Amino acid sequence: MTQNDNRAVLLLSGGMDSTTLLWWMQTQGIDEIHTIAIDYGQRHRVELEFSEKLSQMANARSHRILKLDLTQIGGSPLTDGTKTVPSAHDKQQINTVVPYRNMLFVTLASAWAETQNISHIYLSPVKDDFEAYRDCRRDFYNALENALSLGATQDTSINIHTPFVDKWKTEVVQIGLKLNVPYAYTHTCYEGLRPACGHCDACAERIHAFKTNQTTDPLAYQ
Repeated sequence: MTQNDNRAVLLLSGGMDSTTLLWWMQTQGIDEIHTIAIDYGQRHRVELEFSEKLSQMANARSHRILKLDLTQIGGSPLTDGTKTVPSAHDKQQINTVVPYRNMLFVTLASAWAETQNISHIYLSPVKDDFEAYRDCRRDFYNALENALSLGATQDTSINIHTPFVDKWKTEVVQIGLKLNVPYAYTHTCYEGLRPACGHCDACAERIHAFKTNQTTDPLAYQ
């Protein structure tokens, strides 16, 4: 990253992937990191509290919560309280997809970044997400990067960075452990429970990642 590119916006959900990315960014010479969380009416909105806490712990330059009401669209148990969150054993993770969520998130973050003259947007899709979440693939972000650059107020290049897009969650946790990421302050559970449910796909992937790294997940589970 060049001298003129040391300002960036990070979409920080409060989960283990985006939190690891925040700690990783600090090792990459990015001097000014602004974190953004999205309140989209998610069932697990407790993650917003942890996102703010983690941003403070990392001494990010600023943190803000942008509102986007996706409950009016529904279609996913994450935004529709009448739907049941599937267990990982059900092999129905695709039913948790919130339509175009990442596109909307990145667009919102880019809009705010433009007001600050920042052109670098970071987020943390990982390889585990490819099958169920099509908007977690690099091809998608290449297209979105081009579209946002074309639609910017002035002639500019929006740069969407996805450093973990070809890494498994097990690899992300391995990176985070080396960086002393405070995983106890992250939230993963789709149900929004503390202690976590331990049964949803998000919990199952997290548990597997820590077990593979032969270490104990600091979160409590029901």
